[in-house]
Amino acid sequence: MKKYLISIISIILIVSLAACSSSSSSSSKSEEFPTKPVKLVIPYPPGGGTDVLFRLVAQYAEKHLGQTIVPTNMAGATSTVGSRFVKDAEPDGYTILGTHQVVATAEHTGVVDYGFSAFDPVVLMTSTPHIPSISKKFSEEHNIKTMNDFIEYVKAGNKVNWAYTVASEDHYSIAAMLDAAGVDPKSLNYIHYDGTGPQYAAILANQADGMIADYASGKGYYDDGTLVPLGMVFDERNPFLPDVPTLKEQGIDFSVTVDRGILAPKGTDPDRIQVINDAFKKALEDPELQKKIEELGSFPHYMTSDEYSNHVNELDSEMGKLAPKMEF
Repeated sequence: MKKYLISIISIILIVSLAACSSSSSSSSKSEEFPTKPVKLVIPYPPGGGTDVLFRLVAQYAEKHLGQTIVPTNMAGATSTVGSRFVKDAEPDGYTILGTHQVVATAEHTGVVDYGFSAFDPVVLMTSTPHIPSISKKFSEEHNIKTMNDFIEYVKAGNKVNWAYTVASEDHYSIAAMLDAAGVDPKSLNYIHYDGTGPQYAAILANQADGMIADYASGKGYYDDGTLVPLGMVFDERNPFLPDVPTLKEQGIDFSVTVDRGILAPKGTDPDRIQVINDAFKKALEDPELQKKIEELGSFPHYMTSDEYSNHVNELDSEMGKLAPKMEF
């Protein structure tokens, strides 16, 4: 009888262990990530600096992620069509947002009722200096070559048609640099275009006199002379535009970069966030990718999710201070 009971107990233990093993295996399998392509929502039209850089880095990051990263343009409403789509998406790591400071400016200027706090920061990817620029025609007609020339022209009460995207980071930049130069940010005649691509088109069609550009998307226009760069909004000159002085060299104490990074829907599993962060970190360590990013006038700027979270909080605070002075 005793031998029989021992046999029964042994069988029960074996079955229980097998069940636990199966359950553990099933649980592990369900937690594997990613097991399918990840959608990277870019809330701008194709061709702008944000689109160009995210598509480039995604090609390298997906090699380390083990799944395809699918860049998907969702333009509209100052990038909020795309950001809202991601905000409301399932927080499973398979839908992420490629964006920058526009998340904060859109909130502070009342375009939407949510900001960075509605997302989980994943990774900071690059930083890109802004370049206030004007059309060749406008430059030649009014003999404007630098930001100081431009400031004097505006101070004299002259009309300037300025292409911008309401509540975007380029909106913030032009307002901030005018404010730093002692000029009312509302002095320009602002014309709204939904994204950088349409702004370039407006310059080419002489519908606008100037815009905030960047080397990532504007290289061709600088090369052929279509755009005249007035200054580099950075602490040092761009090696690809070495003759363009910084704003600080021109006596305007303002410097900012467009900080592009990845956000995920609020509540995304931290482990999945880490997986994505690791893939982008490894990509940004690749010398070949670093060179390509720099050739686009940007700089690799990796941050952990925690560091990026602190960074966006600081950006949010600074933009909140300027918002009351901005034209809408």
